Amino acid sequence: MEKDKAAVRVAVERIPDVTGTWFEWVLEGGEILKRLVVEVSFDTDPNSPECRRNVLEAIRDTVIAFLENETTMVVSHLKVIPKGRG
Repeated sequence: MEKDKAAVRVAVERIPDVTGTWFEWVLEGGEILKRLVVEVSFDTDPNSPECRRNVLEAIRDTVIAFLENETTMVVSHLKVIPKGRG
């Protein structure tokens, strides 16, 4: 249900070819950091003809704009993975 998701996840999931999002918690240098993981329906290898650079850029731009302008949430990392590779 969308009301139970962080708004940044909802915004990213509206991008075509995004199949899911979630948060991972990472321990780094004694700190627990929040990583946003975005799953996409295509191969993310830049040499693959299936790679969709425009979608990767849209994900990046959406996350940056949302975090800068729409919320006080802090996300330490953005990770984009092809579906089934989590």
